[in-house]
Amino acid sequence: MRLRAHTWFLSHDLLEGRGTGRRGADVAALYVATEAERIGLRGAGPAGSPYQPVPLVEAEIDRTNTSITLRVPDRDRSSAIVFPFFYPRGFIPNVGTARTLTGFSGDLVYVGSARDILVHPDRLPDLTGKVAVMRGVFGPEAAAADTLRAGGTTGVVQLLGDPELYGLYVRSRGPSRMYIAEEAQAVSSFIPDIPAVIASPQLEQRLLEGTDVAAEADRPRVLPGRRIDVGIAVRARAVAARNVAAIMPGSDSTQRDAFVVYTAHYDHLGVSTPDERGDSIYNGFSDNASGTAMLLGIAEAMVTGRRPPRPVLFLWFTGEEHGLLGSDYFAAHPLLPAAEIVGAINLDAGAPPAPVVSWHIAGGDRSSLGQLAVDVARRAGWAAEVRPASPNSDYFPLLRIGVPAVFLVPSPGPYEGLTTEASDVLRRRWDHYHQASDHWAASFPFAGLLRYADYAYRIGWALETGARPRLFPSK
Repeated sequence: MRLRAHTWFLSHDLLEGRGTGRRGADVAALYVATEAERIGLRGAGPAGSPYQPVPLVEAEIDRTNTSITLRVPDRDRSSAIVFPFFYPRGFIPNVGTARTLTGFSGDLVYVGSARDILVHPDRLPDLTGKVAVMRGVFGPEAAAADTLRAGGTTGVVQLLGDPELYGLYVRSRGPSRMYIAEEAQAVSSFIPDIPAVIASPQLEQRLLEGTDVAAEADRPRVLPGRRIDVGIAVRARAVAARNVAAIMPGSDSTQRDAFVVYTAHYDHLGVSTPDERGDSIYNGFSDNASGTAMLLGIAEAMVTGRRPPRPVLFLWFTGEEHGLLGSDYFAAHPLLPAAEIVGAINLDAGAPPAPVVSWHIAGGDRSSLGQLAVDVARRAGWAAEVRPASPNSDYFPLLRIGVPAVFLVPSPGPYEGLTTEASDVLRRRWDHYHQASDHWAASFPFAGLLRYADYAYRIGWALETGARPRLFPSK
């Protein structure tokens, strides 16, 4: 079974977690390009190459010169107590660019969550020269960063409220940050344009100690007597990365300018924080060797079976884990006009360990492609519902350039023929999201991946033979 073989190779230790800009990622890209050639696809990059070069910059965090000084009032508020915190135990810089991977300082102002900022900007106190303390990260509400910057905020301290989640961010972000090189004339548009750090549980405790923020987390206000000075130092270097792109021509020459697109990212976290067993290779079997393999499987099924009428573009993106960099670059420099893309289907939701019978169609609120995906699921006897778009995977940059795009996500409900309890047991056994333990195992039940690929294949055929999806007006 090719899914088994593809994922075994792509998540092998020899590829060292397919870190963007690393040799393991280059090997993975070569493997995907070679398999696409074997299947019978042709390169869609410049001059018929299977690659689209993506110029990036890697900013390695300088541990020695990256630290925080927090000043809080003592009990009688007569003087300040100073607490030092160091990277990465005390805090980490969030994703950033050359503009935002910088230090900042100021008195502290609590602003609530990103949603609070967007819904009630009128409640924010004066932000000029202040550092904003917010609940959570920006996520889908990245526009909140623009609100804070426009108000004069110098930077943001983000509170997670969960030690395990902080550990996940430390592992996921790793020792460096990446962004698209300025000379590429493409914006890293999903990286908030404001300096931001994520606080450790220890920093969060000290920062909030003696305040009433926990009790009234929805009320923005100044945090009297509290100030933070953040120092961030990085060493930047150019990094060569690449998207892999391949085309399968359609059988109907009158449809040659109407492409169906499949996307998945092939990168992962590379070598990062060792786990309790000392394993530092983040193999990324489920995220996203599985999606990469499914695209190869779908391509082979289409080439060896009934050829679809419309051409198909298969895209394997780089740099997703660093902020959708490969897909963002493609959106700025598409290999074909966006108007020629009928619709796009993105696979990046892990490896379900049993057949899924219920789906979420992320981004299905932006076009009629969402309802098409729901209809395809129902005809197969499965359930599906449309969910709002979010900048959490590579379909989102395509939406930004006017392409109907959806992200197929298995719902957390029971798997086919299993109880909720049995399904949860399987998830706990096999779900190792962004952990070093997300590796290939011969005993993994691949029936779930077959179902996932089959659903994507069916939606692709519905796009091949139906009317072009309609984009909905922006809300």
